[in-house]
Amino acid sequence: MHRFLFYSLNFGALVFTPLGVSQAQTQVAESPKPPRSGVSSKFDFEPVRSLLREAVDAEEVAGGAVLLMQGDEIVFETGFGFADRKSKRPFKTQTPGVVASISKPLQGTVAFTLVEQGKLQIDVPIDRYLPAFADAKLTNGEGLKRAPMLKELFTHTGGTRRDDDKSGRPWFADWTKGKKLEFVVDRYAAEFPFRTQPGTSWGYSGIGTDIASRVAEVASGLPRNELLVQALCQPLGMGDTFYWDNQRTKNYKMPTRYYIGSKTGKLFVYKQRDYPEPNTYSSSGGSIVSTVHDLARWLRMVRDGGVLEGRRILQESTVEAMLRTKSNRSSNTQCGFFVRERDASGKLVRIGHTGSSGTNCWIDFEANCLGVMLTQTRGKDIKPFRIELEERLMSCLQEESASSN
Repeated sequence: MHRFLFYSLNFGALVFTPLGVSQAQTQVAESPKPPRSGVSSKFDFEPVRSLLREAVDAEEVAGGAVLLMQGDEIVFETGFGFADRKSKRPFKTQTPGVVASISKPLQGTVAFTLVEQGKLQIDVPIDRYLPAFADAKLTNGEGLKRAPMLKELFTHTGGTRRDDDKSGRPWFADWTKGKKLEFVVDRYAAEFPFRTQPGTSWGYSGIGTDIASRVAEVASGLPRNELLVQALCQPLGMGDTFYWDNQRTKNYKMPTRYYIGSKTGKLFVYKQRDYPEPNTYSSSGGSIVSTVHDLARWLRMVRDGGVLEGRRILQESTVEAMLRTKSNRSSNTQCGFFVRERDASGKLVRIGHTGSSGTNCWIDFEANCLGVMLTQTRGKDIKPFRIELEERLMSCLQEESASSN
C-alpha cells in the first residue's frame, strides 16, 4: 500500500482581478477587498489534516484540493496527495480539474444572467426558443401537453431521459463526437422521447442540462463555451474556468483521473478521453474545468446575494430566483443546486452539488461559509471520504463558534 503523502498549505495572499465587468455590474462598496487567505489560527483543522493524510495513505483518494471560506476569509485551504501518482506531481490549490456535475449549477447561473438581461424566461415552454420540442412525445407515443420550462430542466423535473436510462449518457456515444450542441439537441427532440410529462416527476438528467444550454445559446446568440466565459467567468474573474476542449486544455497540466478497482480496492488510471474541438459537443452538465479558487468566487457571489468584492454581478432578486424551489420539499433550486438542509420554516440552510469526477461544493447560509473539494478520483468511489471531509470542515467551524459563545 502506498504510504507517501504530499501535504502543503498555501499561506500566500490571493489576488483576484475581475475581468470584463459590464456597465450593469455596479460598485456597491467603496473599498472591495479580496478574501484573506491561509489557515486561520483560531480554528483547529487537525481533524481535517489527519483525514487527508490517512485517505491518501490508504489509497482512498489520489489527491485533491480543498478550500473553506467563512465570511470574507479563507480559513483553510490546501492541496493534498497527487495530481499524478506515477510522477508524484503534487495536487495544489491552483491545480485545475474537471468539476463534472458541478457544471450544472454553473450553467444554471449562466442562464440567470440572461434572465436578468431580459433575453430569457425560465417559466415558459422552451419551444419558444427550440420549436422542435413543440412536437416532442412520450415513450408511449403520446404527445407532450407542453414542452418543458427552463426551470424544470435545471431542477430535473423536465421529464427528459435520466442518466441511468438506456442511452441516457450521450456524451459517451460516438454519434455526438465532433458535433455541435445544436445537432445533438435537435436529435433529442426527434429521437429521444420523454419519460414523463414535464413538471410531474423528478429524474436526474444531464440531457435536460444539454437542452437548457442550447436554449441559452439561442437566447444569447453565443456558443455555449463562449457564453460561459463571457457571462460568468469574466465578470467573476474566474480565469481558469472553461468547458474543456483540445485548445484550452493545452494551457494546463491536467491531473490524471483515477478510479478504485472493485476487486482490488486499489487506484487505477482512467483511460484518457480525447478532448473535443472548440465549440463542439461535450456534456453541458459535466465537462467544465475549474479550480477551488475560481469555484469559491462563484459560490461567494451566490452566498452574498450577487455581490463579489464590493461589485454587484447579479441583482439580489436574480439570485433569490436562482435559489427558489418549487416547494419546501423540492430537492433542487431553480439554477440546479441540491438542497442539503432547511430550517424548521423551510428556509434554505445549506445547498451544494457534487460531481462524478470526485468534486463537491456547498454554501452554508447560517454559518456564512462555503467550501470546495476538487479531486479527480471517481466520485462514487470516494463518497464516504467526501462526506466525512465536509463534516469535519464544518465541525471545526462549529467548535470554534461554540467556544467563542
